[in-house]
Amino acid sequence: MKMKLLSILLFATTLSDTLGFASLLQATKCRSVSVAFTQLSATQAETEVERLLRKARELREASQRAEDSLHATLIQKKTEKDAATDRIISQLFPSSGIDDLVDRLHQKRLASDMLVQIVERLHEREIAARGLEHVESSLNQDQVTFKRVAQQDDVELAKIDGIVHELIEAAEVLDKEFVEQKAKADGGKITHAEMMHWGGGKIAAILKDKLKELGREQDEQFKKRLQSFYDAANIKNHKDKDAIDGNSWRDDDVWIK
Repeated sequence: MKMKLLSILLFATTLSDTLGFASLLQATKCRSVSVAFTQLSATQAETEVERLLRKARELREASQRAEDSLHATLIQKKTEKDAATDRIISQLFPSSGIDDLVDRLHQKRLASDMLVQIVERLHEREIAARGLEHVESSLNQDQVTFKRVAQQDDVELAKIDGIVHELIEAAEVLDKEFVEQKAKADGGKITHAEMMHWGGGKIAAILKDKLKELGREQDEQFKKRLQSFYDAANIKNHKDKDAIDGNSWRDDDVWIK
């Protein structure tokens, strides 16, 4: 009877130990699965962050390429436009006088927009020839660069100095001829097309206004640059003063009278 009871106790103890070990094993497996899941989630999250960063980098690069392409296109168009305008200028100047210039303008039959474009181009060339600081763009293998330039060109200046005023003087002659012709033929009536294309007898005034506008822009740019120099100088002076004030109590020379 005692042996039977002892056997039952041993069986119960073994069963309890077995169940306890199984529970421990199950808990260990659960923790391992939890750790593995956490690591997997972290890896997936890291991968998602990397994907988003790569996408953002690709978007920035694409945006930069598009911007460079746009700048390159604009610079190319500006270069071609300037070259075409310079060819017309070379066909008009130098002239042997106002009458000669008027004859050349008659032959070219240039619209008012083109004459305004010539004034703008002559102003640009004069600014560069006088050595006034300006920004020039260049294109090299689809890479656009900008640089400040201030270098006088006496040969170019001698070539273009004053010719914009000759152009305006010749335009005054054309305006007078236009008004007289319209008065005889159409009783002074000027059509919208004639106003838009030929300036309606006011092309000289249009060119004068454009030249004044360009002069004001140049003056404003000069004032802005001058103000920036003043601001920079003031900042430097304040920094120097602060440095002296902050350290003067340790400087023996301060106390020397």
